[in-house]
Amino acid sequence: MKVLDFTKRTDKLVDKLLKLGFHYQSTDKEERPPKPPRLITTWANVMNGVTLQIIDTYDELRDENYKRITIPRKYVRITDDCTNISVTMSVEEFMELEQITNSHGTTFPLPETSNENGLNEN
Repeated sequence: MKVLDFTKRTDKLVDKLLKLGFHYQSTDKEERPPKPPRLITTWANVMNGVTLQIIDTYDELRDENYKRITIPRKYVRITDDCTNISVTMSVEEFMELEQITNSHGTTFPLPETSNENGLNEN
């Protein structure tokens, strides 16, 4: 029996994006002849005005015999929608982020607060 279960996530990067409040927007393939195409996946945190792109690309270099070597590379570009200022970092660096502060001074996600006595105060 096949089962679709949205509660089980296996991709740590997607989990991190969701934790930071990002929502999937689109995936586009950018052709760059003669270089290999790159894949750009866009996520947005509309409430906080920040766009994030995951860019899958390739670095090309030549070995000692001038044979072309293609090495896959993935990085993250985060852009503040108000100022259009962007920061590019490796996926590893992105995974270490716990919060992002936009140009309006809004930090997200908000730190989790715990109720020490365990009672619901609503």
